[in-house]
Amino acid sequence: MTVSHIILLFFFVTSVFATDITAKYKVSFGIFGEIGIAKTTLHIEKQKYEITVHAKTTGLANFLSGEREEWYESSGKVDAKEILIPAFYQKTVQRYSSSDGKTVLKKDIKKYIFSHEKKELYIEHTKIKGKIKTFEKKDGDYYAPNDLLSLFFNFKKMLPSLEVTSDSKFYAVGANKTDGRIDVKPLYVKDEFDWKTGHLMKVIVNDKIFASKKGELLINLRDDGLCQQAILQDVIFFGDIRGEMID
Repeated sequence: MTVSHIILLFFFVTSVFATDITAKYKVSFGIFGEIGIAKTTLHIEKQKYEITVHAKTTGLANFLSGEREEWYESSGKVDAKEILIPAFYQKTVQRYSSSDGKTVLKKDIKKYIFSHEKKELYIEHTKIKGKIKTFEKKDGDYYAPNDLLSLFFNFKKMLPSLEVTSDSKFYAVGANKTDGRIDVKPLYVKDEFDWKTGHLMKVIVNDKIFASKKGELLINLRDDGLCQQAILQDVIFFGDIRGEMID
C-alpha cells in the first residue's frame, strides 16, 4: 500500500452529515516529518451526494513515490434515513515527470459500479501511458453495500454515540481485496498518545501498509464525528505514521 493510501486512510472516519463539508489533514512519518497532505469534500443536494478525496505526497515522499497524486470519488443517492447509497466509486492515480512535476507520464483509473438490486459489482479499468490507452471491463470479485468513502461518512449514522464497545465488522469496496472486510475494535489508550478527549477505536483494514501486515490504525474522533488524529504504529525502523487535522 502506498503513501497516498495511508494519507487517505487517516481521515476515512470523517462522518459528519451535512450539505457541504471540507477537511484537510497533514500526515507525518517519524524522522522524515511531513509526507503528505489530503483534502476531502462532501456535497449533498436534492438527495444526491458526491464525495471527493485528493491525496498528494510532499517533500521526500513525493520524490520516492514518483511524483504521485491520487483522487478518490464516491457518488450516489441519499435515502430517507440519510444513509449514503453509492452508485459508483472511482480511484484515479497520476504520476508526473520528475523534470517538471507537471507532465503526466501515467494515469490509472479504476471505476467500481454498484448494482444493489442484484448485489453485484462491475469494474471498468482504464490505463494510459503516453499515447497508449487500454480499457478492461469485468465483474468484481465480491459485492459490498458501501465503498470506503460512503461507509465512513455513514459511520456516525450506524453508531451515533461513536463509542465502540465491542468488535464489529464492516464491508466496503476499496478495502481488503478478498471481501472488503474492515474490523473496528475498542481502544483504551488515551494517556499513551496524549489524547485527553475524543472517541477512540482501532480500525483494521486487513491490507498491508508498509510493515503493518493488517493495516491497524488507532483513531481519535471528535464529538461531531470528524477524525482529529490517527496513528499507524511502529512502521519499519522510524516510528509511527501520524495523521492530524489542520483545517
